[in-house]
Amino acid sequence: MLRIRNTPKTLVFFILIFFVISSCKQDKSSLAKYGSVFENVVRFDQGVFRGFNLGDSITTIATKELSKPFEEDINYLNYEYKIDSTTTFDVRYTFDERGLNEIESDIFINNNLSLAEETFNNFKKYFDEHYGKSETEGGYNVWSVKSEKYGDIMIDLSSEFPAFNAKNNVEKISLWIYVDKH
Repeated sequence: MLRIRNTPKTLVFFILIFFVISSCKQDKSSLAKYGSVFENVVRFDQGVFRGFNLGDSITTIATKELSKPFEEDINYLNYEYKIDSTTTFDVRYTFDERGLNEIESDIFINNNLSLAEETFNNFKKYFDEHYGKSETEGGYNVWSVKSEKYGDIMIDLSSEFPAFNAKNNVEKISLWIYVDKH
């Protein structure tokens, strides 16, 4: 039978082992519970999307995005990303004289309707938890949110599973965040 002495050295040894093992564990992102596609697209829990807020400058977006834009001009940035062999997404940022005023993102999932439905439901769940229950308007789930710089902004989420898939064998989820001009 193995006997462990109850000495200060033994206690310190086990405490050190505990801290070494604990520090090796990676902390999960708060977004991980919404699935890997959601986590890759949204990136951060801060801001309205990907850590950004409407009103942010084009320089802020260009500096903090993960790559160079696929397309750009003085009021527009377009990024394309690949998550894995079946999932891609793009993000388009539009700016006016006050800064970022519109974000559009399309997520494309090839040949995996169940992942597309799960991802759509995770986006809806996230926005419901953060901004309250959505309303349905014209086939979109819609949230109305307050912005510091622009006042009311809208978040529209839609799935284009049946129509888009029939043509391309790809499931499409669309997200649009914009200033409410009413």
